[in-house]
Amino acid sequence: MLGATMLATSCIQEPIPLTGTTTQDRIEQDPESEIEHKSNSMHTILIKNTVTGEDFDFGLPSLYAQFDRSIGEVLPSNAYSGGNPYYDRFQYYAYQFGIGPGGACVLVWHNYYEFIKTTNDVLKLIGDDEKYTELRGRAKAFRAHHYLDLARYCDALYAESEYADYIPALMKVDGLTVPIVTEEATEASTRNNPRAKREVMFQFIFDDLNEAEECLKDATVASKNLPSLAVVYGLKARAYLWLGGFKPGVYDTTKYPDVVTGIDAYKKAAEYARKAIDESGCTPLTESQYCDPINGFNKINNAWMWGMIQSSKTVLSNLHSWATHMSCMAGWAYGSGTQPGVRKATYDRMSNSDFRKKIIVGPDTSYANYKKVTTLTEKEWTTFGMEGAGMRTYAHMKFRTGNGEKINSSVGSVVDIPMMRVEEMYFIEAEATAHFNENGGKQLIINFMKEHRDPRYFIPYGADIIEEIIFQKRVELWGEGVLFFDFKRLNMGIDNAYSGTNAPAGLKFQTSGRCPAWNVCIPLAEEQQNVAIKGFNNPDPSQSITSH
Repeated sequence: MLGATMLATSCIQEPIPLTGTTTQDRIEQDPESEIEHKSNSMHTILIKNTVTGEDFDFGLPSLYAQFDRSIGEVLPSNAYSGGNPYYDRFQYYAYQFGIGPGGACVLVWHNYYEFIKTTNDVLKLIGDDEKYTELRGRAKAFRAHHYLDLARYCDALYAESEYADYIPALMKVDGLTVPIVTEEATEASTRNNPRAKREVMFQFIFDDLNEAEECLKDATVASKNLPSLAVVYGLKARAYLWLGGFKPGVYDTTKYPDVVTGIDAYKKAAEYARKAIDESGCTPLTESQYCDPINGFNKINNAWMWGMIQSSKTVLSNLHSWATHMSCMAGWAYGSGTQPGVRKATYDRMSNSDFRKKIIVGPDTSYANYKKVTTLTEKEWTTFGMEGAGMRTYAHMKFRTGNGEKINSSVGSVVDIPMMRVEEMYFIEAEATAHFNENGGKQLIINFMKEHRDPRYFIPYGADIIEEIIFQKRVELWGEGVLFFDFKRLNMGIDNAYSGTNAPAGLKFQTSGRCPAWNVCIPLAEEQQNVAIKGFNNPDPSQSITSH
């Protein structure tokens, strides 16, 4: 683990170029071809980018993987039965080791700013040409997505730490997000570019989304790897959900008209989540789709609003792929070794009438219980995987390999990865509503669960409605890179040190609120190259809490 982290840090010595790199000669020689190339790169870079070249670094999907581990939701289920937890290649954030300015934060920072650069390149190429209105809308939506993620990762929110100097250092950067780089940026400006205040960043994001909304209002997006009007609404719902956690009226709405907080933000989140549902025309996955052993969660379908579409040409290698790490059926690689799984406490709390439980291996691992939801034969059920030990208790079979393939990586690695599903919008609508209308939010989650997941669903008397909605959301969106932001904004804690936990040694964390590791640092290289960052980084959270 230490070696992997050191390697990741040593590979980054220079800042990522944040200004355009398209030469004027290429533009003049074939402008249409160059615009098409740059336009395509906005979605292909998400799955083709690699900062360090390591097998845990393959663009946006690898960031999803690491942060669901940092909140303690994705656990190496093989470790529960004596296997080797280090097949899980996303150790650094899971164990909270080596994640300071000189560590693994380089993966977050450099990936997102390279994503941002591709959108800036497109925007600079097309300018104000009305012929490219739809393309401008897509570029603005992509850029808003990237900044929204990055801002929330680095937003310095209060967190308890065992280090006495952590909180004072954190308070120094309270309310700061990340530097804003646009298509007009120059090399000189990026070398003196301070972290944007939260209100400045979110108004910038909303400005991009407002323009995207206008540009895409009459557009028909041909492929779901491109943002649509519904996706724009979904991004607004995510942004307002984040802002709902701050005290009302903290920002000047005459200067930042879209940046409302508290109840006003929650009302906006609910409004835009509903708009996203209605505009998308998407419908939640059925039981047969959810539990499909061949096509489950590996192919864009009626429930996905937005996703990354893989082909054999976009898979970097047999080890640089989502399925390789996240699918228990990836017999050629780490997935079958680590077998990503759920918390025992989550499994125990789920209702037996909830069909989502069917694709999680329970304490009774008998093949007869799972033969309808797996491509494994009865013999393979007890012998499959890197360790030849078969399927482990609490392993989650959610993410299937391409075409259900178990051995051939060139087929099994070709999977689509979700970026936004319509189910998320139902949960945002329910939670946001519950913040200002508890009964309304309660009814929304009951309606969703009974109609789409569990016909016998009920909320126990006296239950905390927000907590219940988030629990169902963490079951639904396990492993999809969404839950991190919920944990951080709601000041939730890691709860993996309870009696009977299936968390391996070193991952038995128990925090009363958000974890310091969730305030992601800015890389040392950026501090060195951007003078406005020096002295305004998030404090190093590495090993600032102790496993029980």
